[in-house]
Amino acid sequence: MVSPGRSLGFRRGVEGMMQRYTCSISLIVLGPFLTAATGPDRYGVDKSAHRDHLKRLVIPRSHLKGKLRSSLEELEPFFDPADQFDLKGLFGTKSDEGSYEPLPATFRFGDLVSSIKPDNEETRTRVTINRASQTAKQNLLREVEDLFASGTEICFNGEVTFSAPDLSAATRLASLVRLGLQWLATVGAEKGVGFGRLKSVQVSAPSKKNTSANPALAGTTNALHLRITAHEPLLAGGIKSRRTNYIASRQELSGGLIKGALAAALNEAHGVFPVTKPLDASCATEFPGFDALVRNFSAIRVTHALPVLAGSPRPVRLPLSAVEYNGSISDVALSRESVPLVDGCHSPAYQGDAKKLDPYIGLAKPAELFVTRSEINDVSQRTAEGQLFTYQFYAPHTDEKQPKPIEWICNVNFDSILEPAERTAARQQFATAVHLHLHRLGKLGRSVTVAANDGLATPAAHNHDLIDDGLVLVTLQSSAIMLDPAEVRSLPLGMDLHEAYAKYWQDLSEGSLELIDFFAHQGFEGGYLYHRYLGAAERADHPNRYRPYYLTLDGSLFKLQVVDEEKAIAVLTRWLSGGLPLPKWALDEYGKYNRAIWKNCPFVPENGYGEIAVNLNWHWDHPIESYQAREVDNDKSA
Repeated sequence: MVSPGRSLGFRRGVEGMMQRYTCSISLIVLGPFLTAATGPDRYGVDKSAHRDHLKRLVIPRSHLKGKLRSSLEELEPFFDPADQFDLKGLFGTKSDEGSYEPLPATFRFGDLVSSIKPDNEETRTRVTINRASQTAKQNLLREVEDLFASGTEICFNGEVTFSAPDLSAATRLASLVRLGLQWLATVGAEKGVGFGRLKSVQVSAPSKKNTSANPALAGTTNALHLRITAHEPLLAGGIKSRRTNYIASRQELSGGLIKGALAAALNEAHGVFPVTKPLDASCATEFPGFDALVRNFSAIRVTHALPVLAGSPRPVRLPLSAVEYNGSISDVALSRESVPLVDGCHSPAYQGDAKKLDPYIGLAKPAELFVTRSEINDVSQRTAEGQLFTYQFYAPHTDEKQPKPIEWICNVNFDSILEPAERTAARQQFATAVHLHLHRLGKLGRSVTVAANDGLATPAAHNHDLIDDGLVLVTLQSSAIMLDPAEVRSLPLGMDLHEAYAKYWQDLSEGSLELIDFFAHQGFEGGYLYHRYLGAAERADHPNRYRPYYLTLDGSLFKLQVVDEEKAIAVLTRWLSGGLPLPKWALDEYGKYNRAIWKNCPFVPENGYGEIAVNLNWHWDHPIESYQAREVDNDKSA
């Protein structure tokens, strides 16, 4: 057997730039063929063919990757012992026991898409035979989708992308992929009864991924905004609960996710492994051309990327003071009543109870997709015990009869870099880095294109002046750490959080703002996030400790009175560009263990948390008194 050579040992300790290569893959499969979907697409069918978000018949990347890995594991004993290749490095591996940092894969496959239309839309009936009676077992009659006649040649095309130091190493990697696929006899489901016989495999020579020219920035602002176009459904931020096998994606892409993906991409492009290694000033010399970016990486603030219809402005989160009554939307933040009522007796519906109140202005609603995946036991070749999971994805288009394309949009701020020349260099290098290297996002590294643009994104809603008649209305656009959970737990039963929030704003504003009222909700974030960050530092001394993070959630509104106008304008301007900073108790609590604060607490402003809007026009355009006035006018006209 021909060995692929020593090419697969290059991941460890290579210096210099890595190149991104792509190989085309073409499989010809003989019908009948079925790669089972996770749920029947047709009524009365027990097992239907897998289709992607565009309704194309595909061999999923996860199936192809798993089959190739199993094939190479079978072949591994026959390779020359002098040849080194690292399957874990190529295909990725889950976290070690007690660790929460899985090793990402070098190989990144796309789905293989069928190039021909099915012969028919028929089904095939199958039964399970009772060994004793030699008749069909009770209740084991199944209908499976049968799209291709026996012997039909079905061509599936896709590609694999990977990094290599040069064309020679890339060619040997391509040879390894070709060898592993050629070793396979079948693909898909129902292999034991003759489905999915593999006739031929073609893997092209690797070609270098070409990119367009670097983005040209005007350099007149301290900010950028990114427009992210996904080429396949995304899974972002979903955490599996111990009590369920369901993993739900978030609609937004957090700033931390984007920064983490960019750091990993830069590490991989420069031959730095593991790719999870943090970027800081100590390693800036390892990244020629990106030294200013790496030196200041932790100071750069990336807000959450929110989904919008392509080309639209960035969405704005409505405050919890927004209410609905009788189909009309109003806002109670400026109400003169302590308990705002409609017609003096009817309570409006607040968010959570309101039926027609959308929490965002300008937010697109991506189509939801659900995929069930499993880990295969290497011995039994069946699903491993307890390793069946359902994932929720968001497609890059709306869920409509005529789908509209969706992109995700975020802002990037460099104000924390004080030296002008360094700030300008970091800004340009950031734009270049996302353009050249940021091609994958989300939990499964889905393909994206990122465009960097000058200045902040245009918001979907605008604001009044920073201060209006001595008032400041602050709406959280993203969740923030504000209150000390230990202090909240110590409050007497039935006592609200006014005093705690008042102290927070007094301290944070240096006495320039005073809390009048608030509309807020809170929540905990823990589990994986605790163990991955703070828990990693505490585990040695406190192995059984569990402390989730206590957040004030997005949409929370705080009505503030100005005490010192000059100082208030200064702090508000700073918060708008840099987000709400962590309070002193959080800096003390999460600044322990001789680690950077973001390593213990992911909810820092640089990761997109604590984003605010100040004095949204919404409050003045939709006061609840105007609804009451309209009701009176309607009664008079009647």
